[in-house]
Amino acid sequence: MNRQRAWVIALSLIALVIFMPAASDGWKRDGTFGMRIERAEPLVRSVTPGSPAADAGIVAGDRIDLRALGEYDHLKLMAPAPGTTLHLSVLRDGVPREVTLTAVARNLSQSLRLLILAEFLSTAAFIVVGALLVFLRPAPMTWWLWLYCVGIVPVNELLDFYSFLPEQVYHVVWLVGRVLLGGFSAFPLMPFVLRFPEDRITGWRARVRVPAIAFTAVLLVYYISIAWIGLHDGLDHYSLFNGLPALGVYLFSATLLLLTYQRSHGSDRQRLKWVVTGMLVGFVAQIIVYLPGPAWQAPLCELISIAMPISVVYAALRQRLIDVDFVINRAIVYAIMTALLIAFVSLIDFVTSHFISEYHLALYAEAAATIAVGFALDRFRGELDRFTERIFFKARHQAEAQLERVARSLEFATREESIEEALVDEPIRWLRLASAALFVADDGSATYSRIHSTGWDEGHIEHLPDDAAVVRYLKTERRPLDAKEVSWDDAALPHGAAAPLLYVPIFCREALFGFAVYGAHKDTTTLDPAEVELLSALGPRAGIAFDHISYIAMSEQLADATERASLNEKLLAAWLGRTPAQPGEPAAPE
Repeated sequence: MNRQRAWVIALSLIALVIFMPAASDGWKRDGTFGMRIERAEPLVRSVTPGSPAADAGIVAGDRIDLRALGEYDHLKLMAPAPGTTLHLSVLRDGVPREVTLTAVARNLSQSLRLLILAEFLSTAAFIVVGALLVFLRPAPMTWWLWLYCVGIVPVNELLDFYSFLPEQVYHVVWLVGRVLLGGFSAFPLMPFVLRFPEDRITGWRARVRVPAIAFTAVLLVYYISIAWIGLHDGLDHYSLFNGLPALGVYLFSATLLLLTYQRSHGSDRQRLKWVVTGMLVGFVAQIIVYLPGPAWQAPLCELISIAMPISVVYAALRQRLIDVDFVINRAIVYAIMTALLIAFVSLIDFVTSHFISEYHLALYAEAAATIAVGFALDRFRGELDRFTERIFFKARHQAEAQLERVARSLEFATREESIEEALVDEPIRWLRLASAALFVADDGSATYSRIHSTGWDEGHIEHLPDDAAVVRYLKTERRPLDAKEVSWDDAALPHGAAAPLLYVPIFCREALFGFAVYGAHKDTTTLDPAEVELLSALGPRAGIAFDHISYIAMSEQLADATERASLNEKLLAAWLGRTPAQPGEPAAPE
């Protein structure tokens, strides 16, 4: 495991351990004083009957002296935990009076509590999916997606949960949480979408790179500013100031995605269709999170937005849209282990919160249990490895084993038909490819002809001159080439899933004898690196086989020519009336 994979696993586990305890307890720490304050005035707009504010005699129209509050009191007023006590100076008709309020827990329905729990579980799914993609392909693009997935956590419930921290520590936690996990958490989408799906910023994307970087810098300063103002002086309509730039990020990212889809072609567009749809659904859901609405709106939309990471990981693993290092078995093992760890931590949190009254003791118990289960899962990994190998990848390993057997057996082929079947029919059968074709050099002419194919029709190209681009590239590179490296855009080629993706050269005695052409899978998914390696191994073995058959043919021709020469000598001797000399005997005198 390389360093980046180790880092993403460690950081993801840390994020889960920080976030998940709030899943079952965060809503319990959501308190209220029972009044709605317009901070710009600052004016009490409404008071809930029977609330602490009503019991203290506060009525609509009273003014709160916010300047008399310290930083921590501002936080208490904005997001009080149940049991929080706050001393306020209330002005009515210019006459001040001091009141003391004690926050009570919000009366949340059971369905809303379950929805908040599901919201945190969706956050865990985001983190696991982001970590999975970094594990499969450590690259800037997947790291940006992971950062976005980590920032999806419900920040209000998370900060309410950690309100037990000491005052100065909580100030820092609140600022960092509001900046990095608030609206600014959407910004990693921009570099991710700019690089999606090939992890390159080229062409038209390069023109928006600098504006995107500048916008990100401005965005960071903006969110630090509103978090600081909110901490010290309060900020009216905080959710509006928090959400507007994030809406711009989502709209910008959606526009880039649609442009990427519009400019894609063939099978790439087919594979992009579903991932773009899933990501747009996730973007719309996140946009609705920032809009005003009922209490259930935000957690429900957070839950729906899980369509985005699911569609991305589906595109990577199933549609092969992202070129991943194909270590899927190990990735699934770590995903299962992470899921088990989440479940175990949630169970420990439930047990400690119900049976251990002292919170800090419960926190220590959770930490100790998490470390213990980490060691247990490490010992369990080997068995899990073998289990996933048998269950999830049986068909794949059968195909790999069969193609390796085909490649090894090519050296013993004695008929060209056997080589054609090995290069075309066997990959079609075992990898379920949409197309495969074999081109070989014609005797006595400077052309390459298609002698055997599947998925290619009569209207498709049948002959290529030896100075065609694909032939020259194969002669120069002397290795398998991706279709994007060849750039052979001919109307006479198959399209869709059958369009050429891989060119495998076949060399005999340093000369390009021919080449095989392979398309995508029948379900339009592209070839993964392991499949490319299997198909590439067929080329050198086929070259040896063709050379062997050529040697056999030349040996037969030589034997035939020797036999005919011997027969001609006998006929000539008979015509001259002599018996030809036998080997080891002196020739007859003239």
